[in-house]
Amino acid sequence: MSLIDQLKYQFNTGGTYLKIIYINVGVFIVFLLLNVFSALMKASSVIDIVPLFELNSSPSIFLFRPWTFISYMFVHLSIGHLFWNMILYFFAGRIFEDLLGKKAALNTYLIGGAFAGLIYVVTYNIFPLYRDLPYDSPVIGASGAVMAIFVALATYTPNYEAYFFGVLKVKLKYLAIAFVVIDVLGVANTGDRVAHFAHIGGAIWGYLFAVNIKKGKDISTIITSPLSGLKKLFTKKKIKIVYKKSNNQKKSKPKTSDDTIIRQEKVDAILDKIKASGYDSLSKEEKDYLFNASKNI
Repeated sequence: MSLIDQLKYQFNTGGTYLKIIYINVGVFIVFLLLNVFSALMKASSVIDIVPLFELNSSPSIFLFRPWTFISYMFVHLSIGHLFWNMILYFFAGRIFEDLLGKKAALNTYLIGGAFAGLIYVVTYNIFPLYRDLPYDSPVIGASGAVMAIFVALATYTPNYEAYFFGVLKVKLKYLAIAFVVIDVLGVANTGDRVAHFAHIGGAIWGYLFAVNIKKGKDISTIITSPLSGLKKLFTKKKIKIVYKKSNNQKKSKPKTSDDTIIRQEKVDAILDKIKASGYDSLSKEEKDYLFNASKNI
């Protein structure tokens, strides 16, 4: 199997987090190649088309480019920016998806990133420190979306232990607190060109999502439900064909919920084990069971 075939296979069969990583890397490569081609042709730099995808803090710009609330989180122009975002996302996204399923993983990344962008835009137009800057302040990168995933995971399973820089064993809740504190302390520093409020916005969404999901409520439906309803308006209704059973056919025995209850009890037991001892304490069988169960969430 060639490298291209392997990448296609992993993209088609891998988790949502892998697909998102591939898309981010793919967009980075496209911009990189465009930049090289522009230099060879002595044409305009690729930087000239970035504004079509970045999220600008100026209302006169972003109001006419609403898609940038989504597109900005897939654009990186430096290898360092891309690398660290994707490393953190690979670690957090994999575990998040195992625990809460692919749908929740995708919704949290997209909605968390969009919410991060919204907080960024609002704060840049409210606080005089940012509002009075003599230049526009666009934002790109997956940092806000990744923060939403990471903080949601840390809130959902706070005692999960990870190795920081491969050496120091730290619980997720402490890492999440440290990341948020760094961003809070950095909001007054406009010289570092870091979108601290976008990070904080992502963290807020991730925290709210996890707190509510623990209560059995998915707040992402605030966004996804209206979108699903809008989709139905533009989707043709399929003709429903009803097959009538003959009197000779035996009535099927109604399914009981016993199996469902048993499966849920086993999942709960595994989640309790993660909270107590961390994800690494699970056996391969338990990890596989949790992964398969997440597909039905």
